[in-house]
Amino acid sequence: MAILKHTHPDKYLRQYLDGQIPMGLDIGSSLLDQHLRFKRGQMNFVLGLDNVGKTYVMLWYFLCLSVRHNLKWCIWSGENKPYIQFRQLMQMLSGMDIKELSDDELKHYKGLINNWFEFIDVSKMYNHKQLLDIFKKSDADGFLIDPLTGLNHDRRINGFDRNYIISNEIREYCNQTRKTVYIALHPVTEAARNKYPKEHELAGHVQIPHRSMAEGGQAFANRADDFIVIHRYVQHEYHRYTTLIEVSKVKDTETGGSPTIMDYPIRLDFNYGKGFKIGLDEPIKDWRDSQQVNNTMKPNNNFESAKAGLIDNSIFDTPDDLPF
Repeated sequence: MAILKHTHPDKYLRQYLDGQIPMGLDIGSSLLDQHLRFKRGQMNFVLGLDNVGKTYVMLWYFLCLSVRHNLKWCIWSGENKPYIQFRQLMQMLSGMDIKELSDDELKHYKGLINNWFEFIDVSKMYNHKQLLDIFKKSDADGFLIDPLTGLNHDRRINGFDRNYIISNEIREYCNQTRKTVYIALHPVTEAARNKYPKEHELAGHVQIPHRSMAEGGQAFANRADDFIVIHRYVQHEYHRYTTLIEVSKVKDTETGGSPTIMDYPIRLDFNYGKGFKIGLDEPIKDWRDSQQVNNTMKPNNNFESAKAGLIDNSIFDTPDDLPF
């Protein structure tokens, strides 16, 4: 039935009157939690130039939510290798290079990541409908489409119409399932040319792109619940290890979150790949320390991956470069 019953707002009104509106989920960072919260049933967009570390930051953010709230994720990252992302997650979670982990620790952390993350095969191309069909078969709480331009779009439809069709169909999926989808976007070429003037302390470095600079323009910002911009000065001698997060849109501030102040993005320290630090906050380390205090840092034999024996270390024989 298309018309809602007259009683449809009753639960919300009672929660509002009683001051019991549920808040979005936090990660345990006093700064980031002011601006960004996980909320069910949302369609969120993440904008950033190539090589700034969008995917790596989002995997870290998802992992923070997993260790704190036991959320599960389904990842399609068409421009990355799933086994490298798996290694990065293990290193963020353990705070160590996996070569430094014992066999028992390898089993333990592999089991945890397998419990929280599943990866879609990137050896073939998908359109958004095919990804949504895969999502429907998953019990994950949240999904990543990374990037939108990596999808096998129907080129017979002009870009303007196609962007709204894709957004509307993903929106309908989120509304019907209460699952949350994050979609990574690249900016237009002009954004890469938008550099600080010569009198600026960051002269010559590319400025943080505005959400309207996404390929496809303002369409995605118009449809977004939350809109996140990730940036890094990749060629700066010192700042190359600092990631900037600008939250430029939060549709529902009542349940937590708010846009960041202009020119004051949240700063994340790379922290040698052990999970980002935000000021004095280090959410994954806090979880890791609590596990050690409770003496639970031992092989987790509840997971099939942990029962299977030693992992095949050969898949991790990749360069240990910065994961951006």
